[in-house]
Amino acid sequence: MALDPSALNTVLTHAESLHAQGNLSDAETLYREILATDPNHARAIHNLGVIALRMGHSAGAEQLLRRAIVLEPDMAEAYSNLGLVLAGNGQADLAGACFAQAVELRPDYADAWSNWAILEQSAGHGDVAISHFRRARAANPDNPAIAANLAAALIEGDGAVEGVALLEGLQDRLQLVPAFHFNLAKGRLQKGDLPNSINSLRQAIALDPGSADAHHTLAHALLAAGQLADGWREYEWRWRAKQFRVPPRDFPIPRWTGGDLVGQRVLVWSEQGIGDKLLFAGLLPELAAQAGAVTVEIEERLVGLFERSFPNIRVIARRDPVDPALDPAQFDLQAPIGDLARYLRPILAGFRPLGAYLAADPARTRDLRNKYRTGSEVPLIGIAWASRPPKGLSLTAFAPILKLPGVRWVSLQYGERSAEIAEANRTLGIDIVEDGSIDAIADFDGSVAQTAALDAVVTIQNATLYTAGGLGLPTFALTPPEPDWRWLGCDHSPWHETVRLYRQDREGPAAALARLTADVKSWLDQRPL
Repeated sequence: MALDPSALNTVLTHAESLHAQGNLSDAETLYREILATDPNHARAIHNLGVIALRMGHSAGAEQLLRRAIVLEPDMAEAYSNLGLVLAGNGQADLAGACFAQAVELRPDYADAWSNWAILEQSAGHGDVAISHFRRARAANPDNPAIAANLAAALIEGDGAVEGVALLEGLQDRLQLVPAFHFNLAKGRLQKGDLPNSINSLRQAIALDPGSADAHHTLAHALLAAGQLADGWREYEWRWRAKQFRVPPRDFPIPRWTGGDLVGQRVLVWSEQGIGDKLLFAGLLPELAAQAGAVTVEIEERLVGLFERSFPNIRVIARRDPVDPALDPAQFDLQAPIGDLARYLRPILAGFRPLGAYLAADPARTRDLRNKYRTGSEVPLIGIAWASRPPKGLSLTAFAPILKLPGVRWVSLQYGERSAEIAEANRTLGIDIVEDGSIDAIADFDGSVAQTAALDAVVTIQNATLYTAGGLGLPTFALTPPEPDWRWLGCDHSPWHETVRLYRQDREGPAAALARLTADVKSWLDQRPL
């Protein structure tokens, strides 16, 4: 039905009021009545595009929004909403361009800044996202959702203190929002505030009992606080958490839940990153001592190491589809490797270290040691330093350690680091050995032999730490400021007798590096000549 042209603005105002109330059906009817009178009414076309977007009709939404932009090129809202459509279709670059155009037209357009921030955050551009969230909040300081998103982005980066303070200021307005408590918990965890982090996670779970991310984070917080029984139980949620991307193996075999293993044939299958695999693998000899037989399915690059280290355990390479050798009829029980600690280390009291359980290739180890010694009897110490923040540091940050006299340093760092090593050698007047014949990623067995060829290791928290600890080497490890669940609330490694931990302060690594340097020097002074 055509409308009197003089009534269009009144009808549009009423339609937009219905739209804001969520009455999309009646709003759409009125928008279409407007278009029956004025087919080129840009605002009505735009609003129909927004409704189409809301209803999940991406193609129709894009067509309507593009038409609105043609009719009214200065409509910032149309660019922002078109950006949402394009982002949903995976066209991130085009979406970003739309958000940029929206804020160029309206520099104080909070929604466009916020939408652009979310796009950058999903792309892993945390600093850019924080900057855009700040612009959104400056434009709309009373919007709790924008403030909460800024806080979450800060917490995901290195702004836990500011993020927590911002969330705590929103507490009265967001008490019933699970994500508020979850993000507050993550920020408190980064600050090292375990009791309050645990409390916030329990509140998030009370509001959303099925939140796997909250349960998984609670597991880490409980374990970091030394509350193993509850922590290991919550750890079962890891399979459903977003950050745990590898699904569990689907063997039609009963799961081991801590019962008697006498005479049982157990299949253990790998999960998680290589460092965690190496850590939990230290429990395999205890499992094998209790069971009738143990088979381990592990990624192919670890097969040789595991066969050498655990001669009483059958080792099969993990493949997809599953290796026919893993016939379910051969097994009575199965267990993911990450579950072993739940039943073999259920409480912190009496937690037994694992000893030296990894065995490097003896011939390669001997050859590499002779290669690095080059006739000198000075101690060989390996160093690994690079990883994603907050774990990694620059090589030159270790200058006080690297300049200790009477040491031959060997790089254990994976990846291409030649330029960084050359610069450190030049500026510090040292000679770090970089062995191009060892590729820690493609030839992990060679990397283990390289580590075993050394007298000690200085490392950040990465696979080098777990390798050196499993070999029983003196290991000096710089750990991040955030309490890590793997250390179970201890200031030392409960798993390894030879690993010393130096946790960084939130202010930076200087104090931890000073303690680490002093202990390496003391170790050097006490070594027999």
